[in-house]
Amino acid sequence: MKPIQSSRTEVEVDPAQAALAGRLARDLVDCDSSILSLIVVDSMGRVLHVGRSARLSESELVSPELVRVFGTVSKLIVGAANNATPVMGGTEAIVGIFKKQKALLINLPEYNLLLALRLIRSANAEYICDKIGDLLATRAEP
Repeated sequence: MKPIQSSRTEVEVDPAQAALAGRLARDLVDCDSSILSLIVVDSMGRVLHVGRSARLSESELVSPELVRVFGTVSKLIVGAANNATPVMGGTEAIVGIFKKQKALLINLPEYNLLLALRLIRSANAEYICDKIGDLLATRAEP
């Protein structure tokens, strides 16, 4: 019996986009003390870069596999939310409130990327979203 071969082909990560993801992560992870970590996700749901704040304790780190799952789920959540675009406009950000922390998903269609941020529980997610938007607006990159 022949092994089943997948018809799905892996798309290479664009090196320029991966480099941009690294710069974004480095620039943004420390732009607000409420940010514990962030992942930069491409349009396929792949994690291109992870940024961690020194404020994130060693005991709060998650495995690389769980980071990949978070990237895929984050892209799925924003994609599902975009179904409301005809009525509400495009999805800019989504906030998840958990018992100990918050998650903030920021859609960056101009970069074809998504940011998934892990925040302290008391963070003002809308303020952080606006702050990141202002920082990105001052960047010289597309």
